[in-house]
Amino acid sequence: MPSAELAPTFATAVNTWQCDENDHLNVQYYTEFGHEASAHLLNQLGFGPRAQRAEGATVNTSDDHIRYLREFRVIDSVEVRSAPVEVSEYGLTLYHEIRNPADGTVASTIRRRILSDKPWPAAMCERAEKARVALPPQAQPRSVGTSALPDLSLADATRIGLIDVGRTVVKPAECDERGEFLPRHQFGRYSDGAPWLWNHLGFDRTAMQERQEGSVVVEMLSHYRRPLHAGDLVVVMSGLADFSDKVLKFTHFLFEAETGMLAACAEAVGMKFDQKVRKIMRFSAEDQARLAGRKLRF
Repeated sequence: MPSAELAPTFATAVNTWQCDENDHLNVQYYTEFGHEASAHLLNQLGFGPRAQRAEGATVNTSDDHIRYLREFRVIDSVEVRSAPVEVSEYGLTLYHEIRNPADGTVASTIRRRILSDKPWPAAMCERAEKARVALPPQAQPRSVGTSALPDLSLADATRIGLIDVGRTVVKPAECDERGEFLPRHQFGRYSDGAPWLWNHLGFDRTAMQERQEGSVVVEMLSHYRRPLHAGDLVVVMSGLADFSDKVLKFTHFLFEAETGMLAACAEAVGMKFDQKVRKIMRFSAEDQARLAGRKLRF
C-alpha cells in the first residue's frame, strides 16, 4: 500500500520513561499512539470532538488489533499515518501504520474498530469512502481472533485456571475527557501483570533478567466490553491459552472488582527474548512439558 494513501495523524518521539526492561518502547504506548491518531483521523473526516459534541454523538472503541513488527528505542521518532478501512451506518474500522520516519520502516500496525451511538453524518461517510484503503497483509491477524473470548465474571476466573496478576484502582489521570478508562492503561495493566504470569509458568523473571533474557509481545487483540471510571477497582486475571516451541499465547481478563463485571479482555502472543543479540529464544523440552500442565481449561 503506498504511504501516499495514508494521512499523517500523529507524531512524537520515544521517551526514556516509556521504555521497559528490554530497552524498547512498551506495548501500551502503541495503543496510545493509535488512540490519538484515531481522533485526528476522525477530525480529518469532518467529525472531530467539537463536531461530535455538536451532534450529541458518543464514539467508543470496540477493539484494537496490534502487530508489533520492529522495535522503537529511546529518542526514535514516531510517525503515524492512517486511513479508514470499512464504513457502516454506526461503525468505522481504521488502519494506523506506525512508522520510524528515520528509515521509513513500519514498526507496528493497528486495526481499530470504533462505534457511534448515532449514525455517522452523511458528509463524514462520503469522505471516509473516498479515503478508504484495503487492510494490508502485514496488518491482518495471524495468531489471535480465531474464536471469541468468553464473557466471564470474576467468580468464573479461577475455575478455568486464570491467576490474579494485578489489583489496582483506576486513577483520574488514566481516564479520557468523558472520565472513561483509556485503552492505553488497560494494556498497561496487562503489561504490568506479565512478570506474575511468567513466574506462574515457571520462568523466574529475576533470573531471566540476570541472564539478559526478557519477553516481548508480537501481536495483541484487545476487546473493550464495558467502560470503567476513576475510582473503580480493577482485577486482572491472566493465563496461558496455548504454546509452541517459541510462542506463548496469553489471555487477559480485566474485571471491575466490586461487581465482578468483565470490562475488557485480550489475547497476546508473547516470546522469550535474548536481550544480548536481540533474538527470539526457543523453549526447552522441559519448559514445554511444564507449560502443558498450566494451560487454561476453557
